[in-house]
Amino acid sequence: MKTNDQDRLKAIIVDDEDLARQGLAMRLEAFTNVEVMQEARNAHEALEAITIHEPDLLFLDIQMPGMTGLELLGEIQTDLMPMIIFVTAFDAFAVEAFRVHAIDYLLKPIEVERLAEAIARSMELKKRLSVSQEKQKLLDLAVSLTGKSYSAVGELISNSE
Repeated sequence: MKTNDQDRLKAIIVDDEDLARQGLAMRLEAFTNVEVMQEARNAHEALEAITIHEPDLLFLDIQMPGMTGLELLGEIQTDLMPMIIFVTAFDAFAVEAFRVHAIDYLLKPIEVERLAEAIARSMELKKRLSVSQEKQKLLDLAVSLTGKSYSAVGELISNSE
C-alpha cells in the first residue's frame, strides 16, 4: 500500500559518528511513515541536505566538530526549518533544546519506544500544520474571490458554523 506525503515524514539524520547514524537509520527502517532522505556527518553537509530535500524532520546530534547542532539551527533558513528531534549522548543540553522548540530529546543509545513516541509526536504536528495551511489557503481564496477583508470572511465562516 502506497502512502502519500501527508502520511510520511521526510527525514535527515545528522551525526558525526558513523555508527550512530547507521544505528538510527536501521531503527528508522521499521517505521513505514519515515523516509530517510539523507545522512549528514556534520552541520555543513546538513545545511546542504536541508536545502536540497526540505525535510519535515531532522534527527540532530548536538556535539559535533566545527558547528554544534544548536548552532546549525541558527543557520537554517526560517522557511526551510524542519521539526527537530535531538539525538545525543548528553542530557546537559535538554533545556536548551526545548528552548529552540525541539519535538523531542532522545538519549543514546536510543530506546525504540522513545523513538516511536517522538515520531508519533512529529506526525501529529505535521498533520496539524497541514490542516492549518489548508485553512489559510481557503481563507486566501475566499478573500480573493469576494474582495472582502480577512476579518470579514472569517466572520462569515464563524457565523455559518
